[in-house]
This record gives sequence, C-alpha cells and structure tokens, in this order.
Amino acid sequence: MRKVWYASAFLTILSLSGCNGTAQRQFVSQVKNKPAPEFELSALDGAKVRLSDQRGKPVLVAFFAYG
Repeated sequence: MRKVWYASAFLTILSLSGCNGTAQRQFVSQVKNKPAPEFELSALDGAKVRLSDQRGKPVLVAFFAYG
C-alpha cells in the first residue's frame, strides 16, 4: 500500500511541477522520422534479440531502474 501512495504522490508532484510539454515537443522534433539506434538484448530464455530483426513490427522498449 505504501508503494501505491508513493507512486501516486510522485505522479501528482510531477503533474503540478509546471511541466508544460515544451521540452518534450522539442525532443520529439529532433528524432522524428529517424531510425532508432541498433541494439541487442538477451531474452529470458537466453536467446539474443536485435532491434533490426523486429523491422516492420511494433516494438515497445521500457527501461526500469531499481536502486
């Protein structure tokens, strides 16, 4: 329950911090219509997965950090 409270407090603070989206629009315009850099990851079964192998398929990349 404490994690849910922290997450909701963080999102509330983030939304009230004055982020007007200007920086996001500026970033998007710099990478629009450019290919993502090539990278390779290990799947849970140990197989190697390259981004270039997924060409033409929708790909969702999510990065998490634990500390």
